[in-house]
Amino acid sequence: MTMLTLVLALLAVVGQDRAAPAATSDLAAAKALYASGDYEEAMTRLPSTADAGPSADEANQYRALCALALGRTAEAQRSLEELITRRPLFKMSEAEVSPKLVTMFHDVRRRLLPTLVRGMYVNAKSNFDQKRYDQASSQLKDVLGVLNDPDLGSEAGVLSDLKMLAEGFVKLADMEVAAAAAAKPKPADPPPTAAPAGPPPIAIYTSEDKDVVPPADVRRPLPPWTPVNAADRSGHSGVLRVVIDEQGKVEAVSLIRSVAPGYDAPLITAARGWVFRPATKNGQPVKYQKIIAVTLSPR
Repeated sequence: MTMLTLVLALLAVVGQDRAAPAATSDLAAAKALYASGDYEEAMTRLPSTADAGPSADEANQYRALCALALGRTAEAQRSLEELITRRPLFKMSEAEVSPKLVTMFHDVRRRLLPTLVRGMYVNAKSNFDQKRYDQASSQLKDVLGVLNDPDLGSEAGVLSDLKMLAEGFVKLADMEVAAAAAAKPKPADPPPTAAPAGPPPIAIYTSEDKDVVPPADVRRPLPPWTPVNAADRSGHSGVLRVVIDEQGKVEAVSLIRSVAPGYDAPLITAARGWVFRPATKNGQPVKYQKIIAVTLSPR
């Protein structure tokens, strides 16, 4: 790219950036001139609709007002035709313009709307056929807005078939839009937040842990037992499981094998009160599960 081409391109961009503010300034100046009665000068200051951007409707309206004030009726009508062709649903504020222009605006709309609405329907149906359902739905709703407009007058009856078609296609378009929205994959749920880790479970050591010094008896009395029949004289034996905590107290008791009927319950009660010197690992007290055999022999 040559330096001259680059400069021209930059100037074009700058010109586009300045076009909208300039159009706004020209429109404001034209409105002030119109208010002062200088209609001819106001006409020269009005921006073209291509340059006016969002203010194009207002520029058309003031051009029609100035032309009407100057007695140029045909020119005023052309400005209104351009406005209505671009914006068929545009509504003119009767409080801001002269009654004469309002009357002319409605006359022009009544003349143009039947043709415009047919063209609007053709464009909307084309988008529907090409599966551009979002655009088609919006355009079809505009079609229905025009078909329900009071300015359509007696032509509304002539266009009743077009209205029926537009209503049917707008329902179909909206159904397609809703189906497409439902088919979109939903964003994945964020991974669940991990619960804060609690304290690690306290280890319970057994005789299999060779690096642990087992607990030693301090007080381990057995409940008294007296044989009551000949069968008892042969003796009884059973096995207890006890869990001894770090203070040497019995934390839990369970029977692995029953000792004798009527003796198991008092034995478990007595075991809960046993006291031991706690087991240790590396010199520190630890919890320990001890298996204790209990033998009953007659005196």
